[in-house]
Amino acid sequence: MFKTMLSACLCVCLTAGTLLAQDEVAAARKTLQTYEKGIITLSAVLKFEVRGVGISVPSQERKTECVATIIDPGGLAVTALTNLNPQVKIRRGSGGAMRNLELDSQVQEVKYRLADGTEVPARVVLEDEDLDLAFLAPLEPLDEQTQEKIAAIPLDDAVSPAEALDPTVLIARANDDLNYVPTIRLGRIVATISQPRTCYLNSLGTLGAPVFDREGKLLGIVCRCVKSEGGSTNVLRLQATPKHLILPAADVARLVPQAKEEIAKDAEDERTSDEDEDN
Repeated sequence: MFKTMLSACLCVCLTAGTLLAQDEVAAARKTLQTYEKGIITLSAVLKFEVRGVGISVPSQERKTECVATIIDPGGLAVTALTNLNPQVKIRRGSGGAMRNLELDSQVQEVKYRLADGTEVPARVVLEDEDLDLAFLAPLEPLDEQTQEKIAAIPLDDAVSPAEALDPTVLIARANDDLNYVPTIRLGRIVATISQPRTCYLNSLGTLGAPVFDREGKLLGIVCRCVKSEGGSTNVLRLQATPKHLILPAADVARLVPQAKEEIAKDAEDERTSDEDEDN
């Protein structure tokens, strides 16, 4: 009798777990279908410079690609600043000849690669090193045809604070080898961090990628805020900080008005310059 009851309980638990997993998968697929066009690839050319006392190293350029999230119908996008400016610090030398060096980068050129492959020239309009955020905007206002190719992921949807073991949905894009197809992964909140600010530790992550909750609302953006200032001799090392930190969407939203002010300021400066040239 006891064995029969135990078997029945196990069957009920397994069935409930299977149904829950199926619900999470279905919800994740719906989120992907809704916001696929809002997750884009940034293609950037970065200029790297090494700074330090008594050292002269020629600057170098390299191309990089990363994930960004469109958060406004006009094309305003956000990614992790680390993707575009790693700001790595290095200790180099031996004995009494140790030197502190800084590897800094500047964006020389950046383009959006939309879901259908369309490329849109863009620019960085705002950086926040403390939150590890970079906001970008198209160089020129998007026309109606291009606007139809994107989807703005809302930041103002009320989302409940995440708790440990809450399911998460991370959407990103593959690289050129796989034709930038959208990728989706299911994760879990591992912990909630309250100091120095609230953020969530996720079980997986891709810098700059959006993470959604079980209801398909944007939970936040994957960022990385802390780096090591030191390292072994002649070795460049980043601190073993988790790369799976989610900055809540509310923190991202607070910087949107400032980013739009910068866009408006640039537009006004351009109009003034054009008027001066005409005169």
